[in-house]
Amino acid sequence: MTVYTDVQQEHVLKESALKQPIQCHMEHSPPSNQIANPHFHEAIELLFSFSGKARIFVGGETFIMREGDLVIINSNEVHSIYAEEGEDTRYLVIKLEPEVLYSTSRSIFESKYVLPFTMAKTSPQTLLTKQEMKDTAISTMIDQIMKEFYLKAYGYDFAIRIQICSIFLEVLRHWRNQGVFIRESEPYNEVELNLMREVFDLIENKYSGNITARDAAKHCKLSYSYFSRKIKLITGRSFTELLNYVRVTEAEKLLSTTNLTVTEIAVTVGYSSTSYFIQQFRGYKQTSPYQFRKKVAANDLK
Repeated sequence: MTVYTDVQQEHVLKESALKQPIQCHMEHSPPSNQIANPHFHEAIELLFSFSGKARIFVGGETFIMREGDLVIINSNEVHSIYAEEGEDTRYLVIKLEPEVLYSTSRSIFESKYVLPFTMAKTSPQTLLTKQEMKDTAISTMIDQIMKEFYLKAYGYDFAIRIQICSIFLEVLRHWRNQGVFIRESEPYNEVELNLMREVFDLIENKYSGNITARDAAKHCKLSYSYFSRKIKLITGRSFTELLNYVRVTEAEKLLSTTNLTVTEIAVTVGYSSTSYFIQQFRGYKQTSPYQFRKKVAANDLK
């Protein structure tokens, strides 16, 4: 297999060759270099390494990406990247908005396959090594993406979207074949899907305020008991758990990208009690806000 990554062909991907909702480029860095400071975005990001060794900090954990490895960074996951000592680090970056993975609107038939990548820390694996992927077609699909960018034949942007979707399907099948548990939260019908959209929109807009499950039920024009049962059935979590999940995720971003104190962050994301915030953060991230910030600082050292 010939991979199109020599210097001349990398220049083709120096700037993003596609507009939203898909962006691709080749990252080329000398060793011992901070490539990306802690940041986050709505897009899902795939990194495929061609050479060198990179230390990648994702959602409170550190991973080492080597040649032939694939890294999956979910939507809204805080991450940073540092090129380690040795040879130059070269990897393909593919950023895509979650809707790229849907063929039309967010149908209830496809949502269960896309959900593992659309919420921070919900996919079961961040780093897939070259050895783990040896029985998959992922490297061949990466090769095809590079060829499409290089040749730019008619419909190349459509072809790249197909290859990207195929990569995610390969990842899902790999997990299933390896017995890796994937939570498939699939609404049962369009009414329930619309309910979840309304609930997530409400949480996203009101998480920093004093919102309760009863408030949410009233907003959705449902009884509290019916609303609570339905949310638990569809998502596997209570409304309060979903709210805390969003608050902790937002706190993670603030801990990584601001100098606000833990108490200030607790208030900003909607907690009146700092101790309760710390308890919730530890429950979701298996570390305290203070320890999480130290990890971010340690992985951000140049």
